Amino acid sequence: MNVRQRFISKVVCLGMVIMLLPIHGYAAESVAPLELRNKEESIPWKEANNGLVQVSNSQELLSALKSAKPGQTIVLANGSYTAKEFELINVKGTENQPVLIKAANLGKAVITGKTSFEIRNSSYVTIEGLKFTNSASKGVLLDGSNHIRITRNQFALAATGSESTWLQVSGLNSHHNRIDHNDFGHKSDKNPLIGYEGDGKGNISQHDVIEYNYFHDIGPWVSNGKETIRLGLSKISLSHGYNTIQYNLFENADGEPEMVSVKSSSNTVRYNTFKTSKGGLTSRHGHNNSFYGNFFLGDGKEPEQAGIRVYGNDHKIYNNYMEKLTDYSIILDSGDFDGGSKGNPANPSKDDLKAQWKVYRAMVVNNTIVNSASGITIGSGKEYDPQDSIVANNIVMKSGSVLFNEAATTNTRFEGNIGYGGKLTNKDRKKDEIWNTNPQFMTINGLQKISSSSPAVDYAKGSYVFVKEDLDGELRNKNDAGADEYSNASSFVNHPLTTKEVGPSAP
Repeated sequence: MNVRQRFISKVVCLGMVIMLLPIHGYAAESVAPLELRNKEESIPWKEANNGLVQVSNSQELLSALKSAKPGQTIVLANGSYTAKEFELINVKGTENQPVLIKAANLGKAVITGKTSFEIRNSSYVTIEGLKFTNSASKGVLLDGSNHIRITRNQFALAATGSESTWLQVSGLNSHHNRIDHNDFGHKSDKNPLIGYEGDGKGNISQHDVIEYNYFHDIGPWVSNGKETIRLGLSKISLSHGYNTIQYNLFENADGEPEMVSVKSSSNTVRYNTFKTSKGGLTSRHGHNNSFYGNFFLGDGKEPEQAGIRVYGNDHKIYNNYMEKLTDYSIILDSGDFDGGSKGNPANPSKDDLKAQWKVYRAMVVNNTIVNSASGITIGSGKEYDPQDSIVANNIVMKSGSVLFNEAATTNTRFEGNIGYGGKLTNKDRKKDEIWNTNPQFMTINGLQKISSSSPAVDYAKGSYVFVKEDLDGELRNKNDAGADEYSNASSFVNHPLTTKEVGPSAP
């Protein structure tokens, strides 16, 4: 007896299996669980306490979702499924009794037509292995739900010429959701691929993780409204998300200037690879966001390829690597509204919340910028310039403009920076603030890293306790300048991601 036969035999003995015979020539024995490719983190295939439900057409899927119970597994046979909407409502799974909605074969169960797939007021639900080509204004909706996992799906929603958010997260009691190992692209319609909308009371979903996804081929370019990920809205920007965007690959994601737009507070964006993509990573609203360990890899040709731009208070930008970008690399921009040093003004108006807030206490530390159109820029031409910020231990080499460009007069503190191959600064800075010296890079796995003879070795100044590792994930010792701590290693835990490491078929 094989594994599949033993599974069915055991579940039948429980007397709680709903067997809906598949059509289109699929025998029950041919419906096998997807291979779990991430054994450490994936939710394992368990014998469902309340049975296995196999579906092979739209009506069966509608019925299975309507009657779903904790501990149940719903397996979709190969084929197309369409309805006005597929809804899972008020299904309260648990950690030990989750609800699993899975394709029998990866990418072969297709949600199509003018259909939305909605999970409302539910918990501990996993959607795995489906393909979404539907054309609803919201392709998949997670509303008021928690511990939802969207994994190993393909999002390729049909273009309609109208606004379309491919995956929306919203509603009360939304938290601890995971969006991982999915493929998102191609997209031409406006609105984000992933959009966080809040709960209607000023709060964003909390403790969510977006990781190991492949975002690609987004365009044509618009001036606003086609973010790859929009983490919040202006009206919820003062709420704390504690959300994490990590280990994703963005390639040819050319939607708009804010490729990843963070519009909430206390989030982390780390270890992502942005490759030949127009737009940048922006903290457009909110406070206390951390951006570190990311790779921004341009081609030096296509315009609008950018790095990191921030507004608001207490952001940290460190250990990022940027090469051949054609727009800004790092900019602490000036604002058109002053939210105050505490960042919590009394009764801000809608227009206040939509404004670009003055930067307070940003920390730009241990980044490396190579062969890009610009280096590190402080301020612009707007009314409220950055205040009480720090630029320390960065390396900028061969920028197309001023390496350390102070576009406004501020009290920003500089220390331990190295610049080379261009005009160093447009202000009067001392050597211990910005040192004009060749960092003596060597090429390792296509990246520019410091050599053993580099003056950046052990050169970092000041104490920045949050910089514990370098770009590669190696522990820092005495702390070198730049994103990379010198080592003899040739392979690293953190590195530019490839398509083999993300998406539905990745390990």
